[in-house]
Amino acid sequence: MTFTLSLRRIKNPIRRLSLLAAFSLTAIGLLSSLPASAADFVARDATRYPENPNLSSYGLKDIVVAYESSLWPVGANMTNPDLNFIRTVYIPKVRKQNPDVIVLDIERWKFTTTTTATDWNANITKLKQVISVFRQEMPTVKVGYYLLMPERNWLAPCGDPNKSATRTAAWHQRNLKLQPLADAVDIIFPSLYTFYGDTAAMACWPKYAQANIAEARMFGKPVWAFVWMKYHTTRAWIPAAFWRTQLNTLYANADGLVIWSMATDGDKWSWTAPWWVETAKFLKEKSLVPLTN
Repeated sequence: MTFTLSLRRIKNPIRRLSLLAAFSLTAIGLLSSLPASAADFVARDATRYPENPNLSSYGLKDIVVAYESSLWPVGANMTNPDLNFIRTVYIPKVRKQNPDVIVLDIERWKFTTTTTATDWNANITKLKQVISVFRQEMPTVKVGYYLLMPERNWLAPCGDPNKSATRTAAWHQRNLKLQPLADAVDIIFPSLYTFYGDTAAMACWPKYAQANIAEARMFGKPVWAFVWMKYHTTRAWIPAAFWRTQLNTLYANADGLVIWSMATDGDKWSWTAPWWVETAKFLKEKSLVPLTN
């Protein structure tokens, strides 16, 4: 599986052939490893600090996240998408940023175990309508939805082992029903935020990430996973070593990562914050820093 995913990241055909040859040598014991820089892994910045530092020189290029509050007029009824507002207000505004990728964060049209078939199909239709506007107005920009595909699931990989097979099968079936929406996007953005900080949960986080990324892979699109340097429930900072484990896990399994932070937490940017120090080291060690830096 690692062999296939690594090859798929390589855009240059010469590098692809070189990597194939290198793996062949590895298979017969003539080459032990390949530099991580051979893979076209993507790292993006979706943090929302008031200071808004530009981290592109460190290998963490900015990414635009379109939140629900930006896609409707203030006080509007959000039962249905306001396609005209997106076309005439939001897109002209975001176009000034010259984005190459836009992540749409619309979480009101949910897909859960209790969503009826009627609502499920209606939600997919609404979400595809939003995508269609971006396709018409910004045809060169890649677009995807945060969180929606696959359904974020902790219990299937990290819950009661006796229930794992049943939970995984049911989870997979729900995700299969999201294929029509996945077909409409360019990138899959699973959310892999950290909910638990006990020893057992920290040990299982890589398994959780791998399982969710594996589900994301079935849609046939690049997978860029969202992570947050804080625990989702307590807002406490994730320890640096655990944070590095998360970055390494995504590098080994996904095509990219997006680091997010919550603007309303009131945190100030710090170049010495443990999460950033670890992230900067990760970006450098994985050769993600631009060559001009």
